[in-house]
Amino acid sequence: MADSKLSNKNCVNGEGKMADNKIEGESKVWRKAISPVISVVLISSVLLLVLTMATFVSNNILELKVQNTEFEQAKTNMLLLNEVIEEAGLKYNSGSYVQFNLRSGALEIIENNDNMTISINGSQVATSRTLSIIYRAGKLVSSSNLNIKGSGSLIINASGSLDSLGYLRIRGDGEARIELDYNRIRIRQNIGAAVINGKEYDILEIMFFQIERKSGGGSGLLRVKAQNKGIFVESHVYDGNLIEVSAKLGSRNESYKYFSEKSGTVVVIIKSVIEVSAQGG
Repeated sequence: MADSKLSNKNCVNGEGKMADNKIEGESKVWRKAISPVISVVLISSVLLLVLTMATFVSNNILELKVQNTEFEQAKTNMLLLNEVIEEAGLKYNSGSYVQFNLRSGALEIIENNDNMTISINGSQVATSRTLSIIYRAGKLVSSSNLNIKGSGSLIINASGSLDSLGYLRIRGDGEARIELDYNRIRIRQNIGAAVINGKEYDILEIMFFQIERKSGGGSGLLRVKAQNKGIFVESHVYDGNLIEVSAKLGSRNESYKYFSEKSGTVVVIIKSVIEVSAQGG
């Protein structure tokens, strides 16, 4: 009986060891089977991450090229717009337009708070509302400050040449943008003489554009139109050899002195009103 019990105990122990060996074997087989699956998942995840990053970088590079191309085209269009406004300012009832295709940027026509005042010998003779036309580039565009055409001075061309009344420039502080305004006067001297009551007077011409907004701008396909709404002329006669013309805008104040060898000076002031509008094309 004792031998029988011992035999049964050994048999049980043998079966337990066989079961443990079987479980351990199955565990090793499972680990061997799952290891390639984990490797495939990890490799796939890494490849997917690399592909996603490459796509993101590629899209950003493409978008940067698109926005820079639009910025360069907008620069050309702003130059054309300046020419259109200049031509409209010199011819009564004339007008034309420039077409903008804005995908990432936008165009704004902004009325400024300050008016420009023009004075002669300390007395105000004219005022003009001021306005700015601004193209704002896409967020990926960067640029440095650059003057493209014209001058930011309030008084220009005292020599008599017909330089642009428009001041076109690129500004890159904060955001890339192209700005255009006509907040200045142009003086021409030595353009002739006038006889009044038997006395001879020099003629001095002061010209400025008053730009008025019809619509405020936008994005997409835009036609920006400039239309002459009237040219207004008035004259003032000043006896004596010296007159001083001043222009004031906000805190800025500039002056120009003119000396005449005749009995005095006839100052002719020309105001050209130009309406600017932006409409979807």
